[in-house]
Amino acid sequence: MKFLILFFLTITTIFANSSKEILLLHSYNNGLKWTDGITQGIKEILDKYPEFELTIEYMDSKKIDSQEYFDILMNLYEKKFSNRKYSVVIAADNYAYEFVLKNHKKLFDESSVVFTGVENFDKDFIPLELKKYVTGVVEYKEIKENIELIKKTITDLNTLYIISDDTFSSLAIKEQILNDVKSFEKNIKIVFDNKIDIDTILNKVNSLPKNSAILFSSLYKDINEKYITSSQLRSFFNSSKYPIFALNKIHLGEGVIGGVMVNAKEQGNLAAKKTLEIMQGKDASFLPISIPTSKYYFDYEVLEKFNLNNSKIPMLSTILNEPKNFFEKNRQFIDGTFILLPLLFLLIIGLIVNITKRINLEIKLVEQNKLDNVLLNNIKSIIYWKSNDGIFLGCNEALCLLLDMKKEEIIGREIEEILPSLCNQMKDSDAFINELETTLTFKNISMEVLIRRKKYFNKKNQEAGIVTIINDMTDIKKLQNQRKKDEQFIIQRSKLSEIGEIMTSIAHQWKTPLIEISTIAQELLYKRNKKELSKEDSKEFVDEIMTQVQYMTKTIDDFRSFIKPSMSKSDFEIREAIEELLRIIEHNIKYNYIDVEVNFQENKKYIISGYPNEFKQAILSIINNARDSILKKREEEYFQGKITIDTFYENDHIHISIKDNGTGIKKENLEKIFEPFFTDKINGDGFGLYMVKLIIEDKMDGNIKAVEQENGANILIALSKNV
Repeated sequence: MKFLILFFLTITTIFANSSKEILLLHSYNNGLKWTDGITQGIKEILDKYPEFELTIEYMDSKKIDSQEYFDILMNLYEKKFSNRKYSVVIAADNYAYEFVLKNHKKLFDESSVVFTGVENFDKDFIPLELKKYVTGVVEYKEIKENIELIKKTITDLNTLYIISDDTFSSLAIKEQILNDVKSFEKNIKIVFDNKIDIDTILNKVNSLPKNSAILFSSLYKDINEKYITSSQLRSFFNSSKYPIFALNKIHLGEGVIGGVMVNAKEQGNLAAKKTLEIMQGKDASFLPISIPTSKYYFDYEVLEKFNLNNSKIPMLSTILNEPKNFFEKNRQFIDGTFILLPLLFLLIIGLIVNITKRINLEIKLVEQNKLDNVLLNNIKSIIYWKSNDGIFLGCNEALCLLLDMKKEEIIGREIEEILPSLCNQMKDSDAFINELETTLTFKNISMEVLIRRKKYFNKKNQEAGIVTIINDMTDIKKLQNQRKKDEQFIIQRSKLSEIGEIMTSIAHQWKTPLIEISTIAQELLYKRNKKELSKEDSKEFVDEIMTQVQYMTKTIDDFRSFIKPSMSKSDFEIREAIEELLRIIEHNIKYNYIDVEVNFQENKKYIISGYPNEFKQAILSIINNARDSILKKREEEYFQGKITIDTFYENDHIHISIKDNGTGIKKENLEKIFEPFFTDKINGDGFGLYMVKLIIEDKMDGNIKAVEQENGANILIALSKNV
């Protein structure tokens, strides 16, 4: 009966979420860089899923924001959406976000809401009845970090002029800006101006005192309600005699230096990923609200314009328009010819020998040409070079063997005639393709190949043609795919070895509720035989039985969640994953008289991106190893076993320390324990901790190691935080 109930609940859920329509409601207009960036980020994810239909609407609130306008817009949307049922509504920026929340019941009843680009986010703004429907991505501008950056970049700074406007989105962070600048007012003069006249702003800025800088927040409308175009902003940025820093990446490349910037495309990406999870069956309430970290961006040409020292900008910055050095310009060619280095070394030796043996320069050049041909013709990779008009100028023997043609039959002919498949691949993009992994067909033989190309130049530094190197990657790809299959097999094999122990734990967990149900049944039968059974007694007995049944059902649900492999990466909370795992194995641990202590830093979220079920599997394997170590030590002396799990932040990473007071790990085995087939157990197979390493390092881009401890063992895991 229980399984039938679960089946019908599942079917009901599937039909309830059968709509495949998504609405993207923009606060602003099409063509605005910020709006287009969010759209690009969303479509980059959702375009991979053609079964979901995306509808885009624009509120155009940067150009008109009167209440009368929004009333008209509301009437229009009532007509447009009356016959539409959206599974998810993506609300981009504050206007759309507040509009959707205000009119959710009327326009989008039962639709999940994913917001993005929302500034000055307050979770209490969401009505209580809508919290289960809402998740999203917060747009947080790093004001303090930008001012610190400006002070560091401009060492003699004395005046900082902050530009904003009075639009709805700008007013949302006005208070944040005013609060964040207070700590800097003792050292520099701060001028905040949100009453901008576009016709006079340039004169105002250029009349600032010496050693000034500008921090640009936003400017869509001036004080006269005049809409500011992108070209007007670009002209202002390029005409300012003082350096301008900005909070938004959309202005990079328009004349601003850069800054700690928010990225519209990233906002759209994150919103789309949450939308996808909802469309695939997750509840919005289970998805945490994300706050992406702003990143450093700079324009090299503007830095040069103001003679600012590049060494003062952060190491991990993205720099636009930065000139490439020799190695960066020729990296693809260098990488492609790296395999030639040993043979080139032989070439140099040969040339030195020839210099001592031969006087005649012509003879030396002939010998060098012969050696070049030997090198080229003994390389397995296909190498050829052509002119700019697509004519073969030369090739090695590898190409001849592949095409079953002589060099004389190839050289002088057009490449489209000889290699049509390759030409079609390279024509897919207007830009020059330096490197490409693809599948090519030669005479009905398909090959997985890596193609590297580099332009070469003549003595006059004029482009003369292109050198192409084609490496056969078929066998390498097969080995890579096989390795992935082997790793997944090990992970699943290790999981199966844990299932028996978990089932034992569940059996222990079920003893108490089964005894309770049996006692209730006996009492029920007794009262019925005595004819003392009232309606109140019946209800009380049924309620008590259902409480025990629900507890047993929860145990099974947790177990099913554990054994089900994660299909794709997702954001999850470490605290919840560990607590869910401990519920499953609670009785198993307690049955062996082992205490488990779990410690988390207060008011901290531990959100990571990865595979939640595999993560729980890895933690379980470590805990089971700790339990076995305690039981082994207890064979010699009795003591209270203890496992301690500490989770904390350190150096922008989440660290998980799992300690026990068992037999410990020998110093010489600290690195060996994660190797396959290594074990100190009589019946061990040596795959448990190797599986843990695969999950943590290969699947979740983390790090795991065993560290020395006086009493017992300590396994330390480091993972990158997501929020």
